[in-house]
Parts: sequence; C-alpha cells; structure tokens
Amino acid sequence: MDDAARRTAWLLTELGREIRVARITSGGTQSDVARRVRTSRSRVSLLERGRLSSVSLAQLSRAAGAVGLRLYVRAFPAGRRLLDQPQLDLIAALRRRAHPAWRWETEVPMPIVGDFRAADARATIPGCSVVVEAWTRLADVQAQTRSALLKGRDLHADRVLVVVKATRANREAIRQAGPDATASFPLGTRAVLRALAEGRPLEANGIAVL
Repeated sequence: MDDAARRTAWLLTELGREIRVARITSGGTQSDVARRVRTSRSRVSLLERGRLSSVSLAQLSRAAGAVGLRLYVRAFPAGRRLLDQPQLDLIAALRRRAHPAWRWETEVPMPIVGDFRAADARATIPGCSVVVEAWTRLADVQAQTRSALLKGRDLHADRVLVVVKATRANREAIRQAGPDATASFPLGTRAVLRALAEGRPLEANGIAVL
C-alpha cells in the first residue's frame, strides 16, 4: 500500500506536468482550463504541480480534455504473475515435442520500465524467436490473443504461439472465435508441432491444442 501511495503521487505529478505542457503549447491559461473544467484557477495550478490531495478520474479526464489530451487508465499486476502448475505442465508438454535445438525461457519480463507483464515462455533458435502463452482456460479468445500479440510485439518476437489445454470448452471457444482467431494465428496444432519437432522457424503465429 505504501508503494501504491508513492506511485499515485508520481502519476499525479506526471499527469499534471503533461497537462501544463499541453496548455502552454496551445497558448492557454490556467483560467481558461478552470473555466472549461468548471473549477478554480488555484485548483488547476495545484493539479499541474501534482499537489491536489484528492481528485477524481472524471476531473482528471476533463482537465486533460480541456488542453487537447485524452486520459487513458490501465491496471497491471503489481508483480510478475507466477505460472501455475497446469500452465507449467502445458509448457513442459510442448517442450517434450520440440527439437533440442530450441532454447527455452519461462516468465520472460517485458523490456519496458514499469511494465509488469511477462510472457509465459520464449523459445528461440537462430533466426527465430517465439513468445509462448499457455492457457488452461479460454475465457475471452479475442482479448487473450490480443494480449499475446502485444507481448510478442513488445518482446520483439518473430512469432507468437498460444498453447491451450485440450478440453471440450477450449475447442468450442476456438471454434466460435472463427476467422478472428485464425487470421492472426493461422498455424494449427499439427503445423506448429511439426516445425518445433524439426527445429525450424514457425512460418506464422499459431495455436496448439495439447
């Protein structure tokens, strides 16, 4: 909780600085912002200096909008999420089918300061790096695959591989996702396992059901 308080203070300071820079760049005054947000000039001044003791997201969003900014808020795990045993089992099953030439890492952190995401695994051979995400349960195929693609992008991977536990519910979820899933992950289980077993690069992103 102490860390959360420190981070809140830092975020308010950074956001205030961005609002101040945007206001000055656009030629506006604190009074202009106050009038648009329907607050006092002194409160805008405190906001720009990160000195407000309490402020709502709605107020922050309006202040940002008053200077031509759009506020985005996202939440990330406070630490690296540890793989649970079923996920480890999936990755182990995949590794058993792969050629020894593949080099494996697990819990691969993002190379971005303040980004607490981690890829479940990364497999590499010369000329090909594959980010691997292992899921025992597909809850939202579109959101989960999008998250995997973003991890692959931020880790500068050549390919992204999703490994899913072979259950009726997961197969049905993939079927219902239809073209939305296969468009970004065209390789199926057989093609993925064949490439891994032969120790050659994946030709595209893929989904393997194990």
